[in-house]
Amino acid sequence: MESESAVTDAVYAVLVKTALESLEKSDSIRTLTEKVNLPPTHAKAMSLSNLNIVLKKLIVNISKLETKAYEPLITALLRYPWMEIGVSDSSREKIAFHSFVDLYSQFLIVLTSSFPRYLPEAVKKIIGEFPDLDSDVYPHHKILQTFIRCSPTCINLIPRTLNGVSPHHVSSSTAEITNFVKNAIGVISYCSDLSYSIWQLVVELCIKLDVDLQNELDDLDDEAVEELINGEDDSDDVVEAEDEDNLEENGAEVYEIASTTNIKQMVSKLDKVMEFLLTITAPSFTVEEINNGNGVHLFNTLASLFKTHVLPTHFTKSIQFLMFHVSQYQPELADSFLVMLIDVAFNQKETAEKRLKALQYLSSYIARANNLTRHQVVFIVSYLIGWINKYISEREHEVFEFSDSSTGGMERFKLFYATFQTLLYIFCFRHKLLVKEDPDHVNGEWECEIDRFFQRVIIAKFNPLKYCDETVVSIFANLATKLNVCYCYSIIEHNKRERMIQGNSKMPSTVGNFRHKQEFLDLEAYFPFDPVVLPASKKIIEKNYVEWSQVNPVDEDDDEDDSGSHREEDDDEDDIDSEGESDVEEKDEEQDVESAEEDSDREA
Repeated sequence: MESESAVTDAVYAVLVKTALESLEKSDSIRTLTEKVNLPPTHAKAMSLSNLNIVLKKLIVNISKLETKAYEPLITALLRYPWMEIGVSDSSREKIAFHSFVDLYSQFLIVLTSSFPRYLPEAVKKIIGEFPDLDSDVYPHHKILQTFIRCSPTCINLIPRTLNGVSPHHVSSSTAEITNFVKNAIGVISYCSDLSYSIWQLVVELCIKLDVDLQNELDDLDDEAVEELINGEDDSDDVVEAEDEDNLEENGAEVYEIASTTNIKQMVSKLDKVMEFLLTITAPSFTVEEINNGNGVHLFNTLASLFKTHVLPTHFTKSIQFLMFHVSQYQPELADSFLVMLIDVAFNQKETAEKRLKALQYLSSYIARANNLTRHQVVFIVSYLIGWINKYISEREHEVFEFSDSSTGGMERFKLFYATFQTLLYIFCFRHKLLVKEDPDHVNGEWECEIDRFFQRVIIAKFNPLKYCDETVVSIFANLATKLNVCYCYSIIEHNKRERMIQGNSKMPSTVGNFRHKQEFLDLEAYFPFDPVVLPASKKIIEKNYVEWSQVNPVDEDDDEDDSGSHREEDDDEDDIDSEGESDVEEKDEEQDVESAEEDSDREA
């Protein structure tokens, strides 16, 4: 067999030599091209040793490949599926395989260095195989790194090529998506100039997965979502629960199984990618890496992408936790993130929607980020209180200044309501940090005199308890009563009575029709750092995450002092981890009475 193989190698050596020396005769070139074009599994395909002979001859005679006569052969070699080659356990084949990998890599490098016109196709080949690259057997990154070193303009090709071969977030498998992301991020290690563009591509891919997953979760009830969060697999129970006597119910069950399977697939994809990103970024945010600038560069990249891509996206559930997690590695990073959110929220040049989203992120971040210092929490609370006080002094007179030519109604003040709700939400989670620790102060005194602030603002003409999210308001009211901060129930009951009275009456409006209130309230009910639904990622995030159960005060004094509707509010506390979902039905019922409820502001 060895002598037969040697003869074959000699034949191919002569064939290549003839092809290189006899340009006027294209038969040899055509024969080689046809052989290279055959799949590796074809019976007449060249063996590895034959390929090695061809590659060796072409490498040392690379200058002769300049003519168009060799273009078909070069194209065939560029498209050769080298990752499909199967290798047996024999040592001879293993040696031939490793020799082939080295020679093929050399050929690509020598070819693109000598003839740059082949560089785009070579780059596309290397990057296009990233989704299948899950081992170190193939030197794709070494080849790409050499391309960059030998042809610096190659940098301009890489982002476009990565985007072109990026796996589809729905049709591609978890392994394909994960391998692509790992290899794309790996390029940054030897080409830092591409850091932003590659991270942008990865974030965009995660957003697509995140949005599709959220759309699927919207079709599930709370119990099903909770089971998904806890990593429970109830597909067998669903099958057993099929009603065989009802064809329509059978169809519904099949759809439910398919939907659940689809959700689990999307969870798997996003979870694997997020787990990788949360893990791979950790070494960049040590004190040493921050001081040498590497960590700062990565953080600025992620912060910029958060501002331009994540923040404006409607109702993502998971991708924002990358920023949530990395910003807590160092206090300076958290400061930077908080400043960015404040800057967006109160920057008049930003769109109204983006400003509201920034406030939603601010409230949820302050509430859930476990590594925030007391100083950071108090500073944000102080800033928000100062802004609201100034807003009231400057614009409260506008509440009843409304004419037929005016537009917007109470929606004119939606930034005020969003800011006030931010304080309500922060207080629910961080009230322990807002109690003064100064020994010179009497026990029970509050930072920023937040108790007096709430007492004053809830009776302002704006009537904020009416327009803020009802679940947040009810939980705050219960907590504020227990902590003797303020009493809200009389105002809440008054607002409810007015809704009932005005629901069936046509009353003149003095503050305009809040035409877009439902959209506004839906935005208010979004809390971006609610518990994540990704099991593996959740284990990483929970180290820096505040659960509602950790901060919810125990109901020790709920006796006869809690009466009537006030006791009902206690039940809402169990739902703080899913605030937005509990209000939807009640808000839908209120749509028929929205046009008349503005008159309640006079009496409040």
